[in-house]
Amino acid sequence: MALDPGALTLAFRRGQLDALAATHLAKGGLYTPEMQKTLALRLLGRAWQQYREDRAITLGSRLVGAECAAERDAFLALLARALPSPSVPLMEAIRTVRRIAVAPLAAEARQAAEIEAQSTAQLDAIIATLEGGRLPDEPLERLLAIVNQHRYSLGPAGEALAATAHSPCWAVNLLGIARPEAFALCAVPLPCPALVQRRLWRADLSNESQRSRARDGLLDALQDLACDIDRVWRASRRFEAEFPHLRSHARLGHAWHLMVGLGELTPAQLARALPATKAGAGKLLRQLADARFVRAGGSFEPFACSPLPSAAFGAVTP
Repeated sequence: MALDPGALTLAFRRGQLDALAATHLAKGGLYTPEMQKTLALRLLGRAWQQYREDRAITLGSRLVGAECAAERDAFLALLARALPSPSVPLMEAIRTVRRIAVAPLAAEARQAAEIEAQSTAQLDAIIATLEGGRLPDEPLERLLAIVNQHRYSLGPAGEALAATAHSPCWAVNLLGIARPEAFALCAVPLPCPALVQRRLWRADLSNESQRSRARDGLLDALQDLACDIDRVWRASRRFEAEFPHLRSHARLGHAWHLMVGLGELTPAQLARALPATKAGAGKLLRQLADARFVRAGGSFEPFACSPLPSAAFGAVTP
């Protein structure tokens, strides 16, 4: 009997994540509590990027930036609402972002509340589907079943994209990190952003094309998650090698992990995160820049984390 190459590759990806969960994330594994927090921040940032794409938000690429404060706060509120427990690392990541970001104006706060209220029904509908207990066991089949159950319209003739305009794609992806156990991706549930793409709701997609695109998107999401798990560990090891005599509670280490988690920070933002004075935070960032861990921007630009390498998680060759 011929094997399905797509199914084989997907099983291989899931096996990679199961292995990483056992060696890195399990109790007694390679990850420290601070690495867990850093990974949660990275996954939160990736989830925000996917949320922006799903809801056609063109500004606000930086999670802690001042742009799109209303949309960002609505995203955080919806994610916090979907989390099953306030003690999970993602909830702490949400609190960290809220502490770093500038408080929204009154009008932005009202807009965020409106977005949250208008989005709740769609999010609850996906949660009800996940909790219904009638979804397939295999991750790809499960995702396709969710998409097809919530294809509200096939769109008018000649407008194949119309079906994607109000799709709950954003809610499915939000729950991919809030409730990963509902998607049966791995033996140990791992938050996984960007499980599905809006194009899966297109009215002109054949079943075969929809399945192919869904599988490719799922494979990409699993590989990105594996790379992030490895990048955080490698970044921590690199810091320990560069500063072997630094005390474990020193602020420079905390600053580095925040940069790895969020990608970019200004001295003022880092000061609110640690907490520290703005001058003290600037000194920490310059130390990291001298060691080439971060890159200094212009006078009014944030410091950016240097590229982080990861292992080459190649796909199996059928």
